[in-house]
Amino acid sequence: MVKYDIIVVGVGPAGLGFAGHILNKNVLVIDRKDELGLPIKSSAATFTETLIDFELGDAVRHSSNGFRIILDNGFTKEFHYEKPVLHSLDFPRMIQILYERAKKNCEIIHPASVEHVNTKDGTIESIETEDNIFKADLFIDASGEARILLKHLDPPYYQKQWLAHGLEYEVTGLGLNTDYFDFFFGNNIIPEGYSWVFPTGNTTARIGLGKLVPGKGGQKKVNLKDALHDFISSDIISVNNFHENNIMETHGGVMTYYKPLKNPSFNNCFVIGDASSQSSCLLGEGIRFSLKSARELAIALNSHDMETARIYYQDYISNMTRHFNNCMLFLHFYKLAPDWGIHALIKALADYDDTNMLRILRSEFKGTDFSRLLYTVPKNLI
Repeated sequence: MVKYDIIVVGVGPAGLGFAGHILNKNVLVIDRKDELGLPIKSSAATFTETLIDFELGDAVRHSSNGFRIILDNGFTKEFHYEKPVLHSLDFPRMIQILYERAKKNCEIIHPASVEHVNTKDGTIESIETEDNIFKADLFIDASGEARILLKHLDPPYYQKQWLAHGLEYEVTGLGLNTDYFDFFFGNNIIPEGYSWVFPTGNTTARIGLGKLVPGKGGQKKVNLKDALHDFISSDIISVNNFHENNIMETHGGVMTYYKPLKNPSFNNCFVIGDASSQSSCLLGEGIRFSLKSARELAIALNSHDMETARIYYQDYISNMTRHFNNCMLFLHFYKLAPDWGIHALIKALADYDDTNMLRILRSEFKGTDFSRLLYTVPKNLI
């Protein structure tokens, strides 16, 4: 049996981000994956602010000064800025950058699966792998949608019907416009969801879609693979020369759509990243929010005793929960509104000026902003 101050489960942006910021602790980070950063479950796109804030510029594959909103009825609105605003990342490279920082502060073991989680009265006493037993004063669940520790501490939270699903191809040899990141909306593309084309080079891109209303909440069952092929072959998307042999990689992932985790700590366990629902269901963005939650918890633990750190981190998560609930207001249109309602809503968004549109894309808006927007919808019917 080996004892540490802190054990982190999960070597993703959240787990490595936390390990890179924590100070003066004996830390173990453990993950089941043999090759870190794979398989890729992220579209790996983010904003300029993330690159600067977390020093990830070396992981960029492609940058764009703008984006487009495109509806299935042909409506297109371009947003262009003086400087790059969106970037596609090399996800394994990003993980490697975070790994190099983290290993200066901690020990990292992989591949090593958590076979058992031993708890007593809601407190984790130890975790077991095939080869060893590890004890710690504090545990961090950064295991993403698997929620390896959380599901032992709060079983009612872990319900599959709260997970939304996405599928993406990374493709090459295409003829497409690499000046923009494109976002596509409309039920003719995918019911209750959206699609995207994110350039990763002059002739390469990530093309994917996400179904945003999961489980029993969804009105229509969708085969994601069939829907993605239909999307790529449609007239809506301007892609030439696509064939099956263009597909370099297939990425798939899930995220929490409903009920953001409101309690991020359970006695001697804290939950960060996707495991604590730190992802925007509006456009499926997770990297930025995972890195931020990890850093906030590390700052709290570096600066305060355990209970004060718990209050600090709880306050952060509570603020983010209100933030993500605002995002969900948009997504209810995919469940409740007919297709014209979705078109009207997107066009109303597109009529915002460039500054406000970028703010909404980054999920930086308040519920009052959305309510005000609703009053414009009847004037913007398509």
